Amino acid sequence: MIRKILQIVPLLIIPVVFNAYAAGSKPTEVNCQVHNNKGSAVFLYRVKNGQAMSLGFKRPDAKNNCKFSFQADGDAIYFLRKGGAHLFEFTHVIYLHPGDKQKVDIYPNNQGSDFDSIKIANPNKETASLKKWISIFNQSYKLAQNRNQRDQFFDAYKELLATADKIKKTSTTGNKYFNNLLIDKINTEVLFLKAAAFFNCGERMNAGYDTAASRQWFYETLKKQNIDKTDLLQSEHGLEMLNYLLGYQFFQQYKSGEEMLGASFLEKIKKIDNDTVRAVYATAHMGQLTNYEQFVAEIQPFKQIIDNAGLQDYYQKKCNELSAYAKGKPAYNFSLYDNNDKHYSLSDFKGKVVVLDIWAMWCAPCLAEKPNFKKLEEEYKDQKDIVFLGVSVDGLSRKDPWKGFVAKKGYTNIELLSNFDESIMKYYNIGGIPRFMVFDKEGKIVSVDAPRPSNSALKELIEETLKKNDHAISN
Repeated sequence: MIRKILQIVPLLIIPVVFNAYAAGSKPTEVNCQVHNNKGSAVFLYRVKNGQAMSLGFKRPDAKNNCKFSFQADGDAIYFLRKGGAHLFEFTHVIYLHPGDKQKVDIYPNNQGSDFDSIKIANPNKETASLKKWISIFNQSYKLAQNRNQRDQFFDAYKELLATADKIKKTSTTGNKYFNNLLIDKINTEVLFLKAAAFFNCGERMNAGYDTAASRQWFYETLKKQNIDKTDLLQSEHGLEMLNYLLGYQFFQQYKSGEEMLGASFLEKIKKIDNDTVRAVYATAHMGQLTNYEQFVAEIQPFKQIIDNAGLQDYYQKKCNELSAYAKGKPAYNFSLYDNNDKHYSLSDFKGKVVVLDIWAMWCAPCLAEKPNFKKLEEEYKDQKDIVFLGVSVDGLSRKDPWKGFVAKKGYTNIELLSNFDESIMKYYNIGGIPRFMVFDKEGKIVSVDAPRPSNSALKELIEETLKKNDHAISN
């Protein structure tokens, strides 16, 4: 359930680029020594715009050392994490000022998902305050994720509130900016745990009301919680908090998990009363869009606030990317070989509507759609102006296993093979499969993110395309 709820607001994915060093400026450095290293990479994250954003990773050298060197634009919270760690919480924190040079000893736990511990040489007061809070917060967070420990969580949450108040009052440093940041971070994460607990701790989302009525008092304050401040942007859990809070409020509105998950982006953003947060939220949503028409309808109206929030470069990059895939633009003229080593390009099918299925042998959802794709092809077998193509992205090195797989499965349509990071995948910047596309008889884009064959909307799109092309020819 936790993963499904997090789909309410996709996480903001904006690559953080290390700036070129300005003349006279000093780079910020994190120098790591990994003890008892077994080959694990070290990742560095920075908290920005309500999440921990990756600054990349380093692999220790022959002496088990690695260094991150970058230009920082201000004070910030950073985290170190073991490569391949798939955790909800962040543990190993460092607070850095621009130009700081910090030495860190890292001690891996080869059986664990993350490093066992890190030791920071001469940590500043800000780091010490953050470590204290994060340690306490993560204990409650782990309980919040386990529905079998719901009772322990509610007890721990009461203690967490008292501890949070104490830390906010006593963990003051000479850094006024940090003092305010810590308060914002703590307030956000206390709220995050409450909203997340509604979905994680066993309260069910069904067609009616939450069945755990005895605990509704705990969540009552979430109903009228306004999103009118930027404090959530100071926490690595800020966007997650927004996800859960919106989820809770829409669940209370619709009394249905299905309708809650069906709430539109425009419905959700109306609940946000701060332009900076709205800009971050819109940019998060923008990162998931795959067609230009949706970008124009949902993101363009917020261009001004996105510009004001300093996210205009990401907006323009996404706009340029998607406009190339807009309906009516020329489709990419791929050049690939089929399972009989025959060469095909998109231009070979001029005069036909092309329906494309991008799949792989290892992709279970792809294989689940294959029978539906075949059934759809059968419905049009007597029409000469439409063709159904499969493009496997298993890679050219897997040509023989792929040929055997196609033969074994009895795929009778034209099946082509490509590398995962080349050709169609690269041109359309596809991050996940299965993916379906429709091109018209002139080789122009109809949709580069069409519905799946299991959805009747794909057949409707095909019918509409055939009729439009026939009408254009008759005129």
